[in-house]
Amino acid sequence: MDNILPAYDDPLFSVLVIIVLILIIAVSSYVMGNIKEKKKRTTLKHFIQGFNTKESSFEIEGMPFEKTLIQPLSLLAEAFANQGEYQKSINLNLYLINNIDFFFDKKIILENLGKTYLKAGFLKRAESIFLQILQKHPRNIQILYSLGIVHELLNEYDKALETIAPLKILNEKTENLEAHIKLNKLLLDKQLCHEKKVNSLLNLLNKEHYAYRRIMKALFSLKLSVAWSNIQEDKIHSILDILWFLPSSNLNLDIISNSETLTAIYLAKGFIKAENKTVKSPFFTINTILSSKKGGDTNVDLLFNYGCGKCKQHFPISFTRCPKCYAIDAIQIKETLAEKKSQTSYSLL
Repeated sequence: MDNILPAYDDPLFSVLVIIVLILIIAVSSYVMGNIKEKKKRTTLKHFIQGFNTKESSFEIEGMPFEKTLIQPLSLLAEAFANQGEYQKSINLNLYLINNIDFFFDKKIILENLGKTYLKAGFLKRAESIFLQILQKHPRNIQILYSLGIVHELLNEYDKALETIAPLKILNEKTENLEAHIKLNKLLLDKQLCHEKKVNSLLNLLNKEHYAYRRIMKALFSLKLSVAWSNIQEDKIHSILDILWFLPSSNLNLDIISNSETLTAIYLAKGFIKAENKTVKSPFFTINTILSSKKGGDTNVDLLFNYGCGKCKQHFPISFTRCPKCYAIDAIQIKETLAEKKSQTSYSLL
């Protein structure tokens, strides 16, 4: 045996020991890696099983699974989600996740499941899915954005702001998003006194990334005199609906009389009386109402709808985030002429 193994003081003995140690570490790492991966699969399986798949009449659990089904079922799940059939979409995604072995293969399906939960209003479930994905893929930009939306909808603005830091590291432009979240936090801060909130809004009014419409809407609700004194002529269209639906008791006639555009709006609304001079505004609809009033027709009103500049969808009510694509600062105010109806007008505030 002494002839086979080198003596302990032989340099070859040291080399042999190093080789044996390397082999032991390699085998240990391989075994531990397999155990860790198996544990991850088990954890993910238990995580998915926590969601109830029996809430829908769309039964697919008994269907035999084949890999060729992954793409068509994924497309079908996406189609269901787009049509508002969220529970059917959720069941299909859960079925695929439960039958696919490797996390990499099911990552996209997990993302779609989380986004479907978000659209369906299951915010805590969506949050759990997104956090599960980020544990394994922390650089997933779309999931970071989606997680921020979930926190925002839950009014967890500090958590929403925490998603900004990794997005900045990934070279994403987050200035508008950060301003949007901070403004939400400010507007819903119940510990901030009335006067401080007004002053804070005034400080943000002329900052580049803060939405003028949202700040002005809040100011009209908090302090009318401050709101009227900060109306900017070149941005009136972004608050035209707010001005149109203001009750007559909230008008500041001194400021209105010094602005031809504001005068035209409230002449069209019928809140102030016409004078001999001709008044025009930058808005075709307002000028049309003024012309019809001169012709004796006072039965014309404005209707408003709201479009998203990103996804081009239209909605009957105002929004800060698009309900369809969740874009911020993308609202487009569209006014149309309509026959005036006998009904009570309600302020948008």
